[in-house]
Amino acid sequence: MYLLTIVALLSLQSCTVMKDVTTTTRQATYSVSLDKVELPSNSKERFSETIQKENSDEGVTKYVFEDENIRIFWLVLNKQFSFTIYNKTNHALKINWDDVVYVNTDKSISKMIHSGIKYSKMNEGQVPTTLPRGAKLEDILVPVDNIHLVSNEWTTLPLFPNWFSTDAAMEKAKTLEGESVSILLPIKIEDVQNDYTFSFKINKVEVDSKTETHQEHDYDEELSRTMSATLWGTLGGIALVVLIAIASVQH
Repeated sequence: MYLLTIVALLSLQSCTVMKDVTTTTRQATYSVSLDKVELPSNSKERFSETIQKENSDEGVTKYVFEDENIRIFWLVLNKQFSFTIYNKTNHALKINWDDVVYVNTDKSISKMIHSGIKYSKMNEGQVPTTLPRGAKLEDILVPVDNIHLVSNEWTTLPLFPNWFSTDAAMEKAKTLEGESVSILLPIKIEDVQNDYTFSFKINKVEVDSKTETHQEHDYDEELSRTMSATLWGTLGGIALVVLIAIASVQH
């Protein structure tokens, strides 16, 4: 009785069912630069637009600001701000990370954490960093509001939305052109807090939509065919047994 079933199943094992699947990828690419710097209140000028741009051989663009206290290099990455700061003074320089503030394009504010801070402890206090005279510090800053726990795994959202489910959402990203975000970086020198605000401007937003078709296994169809073959094989086996029984009775 099981002979036909086995034959049917063996024939299906060599029959792979494929289907065409169409996917659309929507992405935005942002061109962001350090636009201006708001200087400490004790500075002669309130703002500075004296910002240099340095391009590396790898095509990475860093923006450089310098005054009598610091020299700082900024690199805007997908999910974080990377920077290198030099202490130009003859005194120790201290950064209190708990006072660092991020201002988003919608003017909402967020605490920031630097490297070495576990995401699970991002809402706890951060130990200040002291930078001796003539020393430098390489670090990163990530907005806490962009860090989320999803399915027991920590994930960091991009600084600016770059993947979209619809064309309308993708096109809306272009409205961010001309908008700015900023980082308030307080630096204490000789017990005097110097508030530097670095403003980053979104100069251009390029959106792209790409549709591709590829093949993948149609497991539902394969299962359906397997169950159908099993059913017909079973029915065939039963029919065969009935025919054999009838033949034996007639004889």
